[in-house]
Amino acid sequence: MKIVAMAESMPTYYDVLQVERDATPERVRAAYRKLAQKYHPDKMPGNANAVRAMTAINAAYEVLSDAHRRAEHDLWIRRAERMTREVQPAPALPKDVWAYLHPAISWPWYLLFGTTVVAIGTVATAVYLTVMPARTAAAPAAQPCQPTITATARACQPRT
Repeated sequence: MKIVAMAESMPTYYDVLQVERDATPERVRAAYRKLAQKYHPDKMPGNANAVRAMTAINAAYEVLSDAHRRAEHDLWIRRAERMTREVQPAPALPKDVWAYLHPAISWPWYLLFGTTVVAIGTVATAVYLTVMPARTAAAPAAQPCQPTITATARACQPRT
């Protein structure tokens, strides 16, 4: 006899009746009768475990003897198995700094950093130009020259 168990913490009705999942209805009935004779409360008077075992055996036989309910139980088992599959392990950590900084891997971070630098530079320039007065306004105004011709030198003298 082959006992098929999903996990120790989650027994199925197949485990209770100790039959395979593809067992025929005749095989399920034979297993039920064998376990019912073994664990019947009349054969074990005063044993609380016999009552519990017989309750579980009856519930398992009710489900596995009905084709529709058995199909639902099989679906439940498949879903539970899918949920308990091992999760893929996380990728290993990079061995060096270049693995983190490689442009082919970290291009979004490069893009974010570049955009941030340009934005900060633009804001800083705008603040600087707003706060600092214009250089032409701060310097004294240039006086236009009036040429004067003298015998000794030709020079531009500011107007007075």
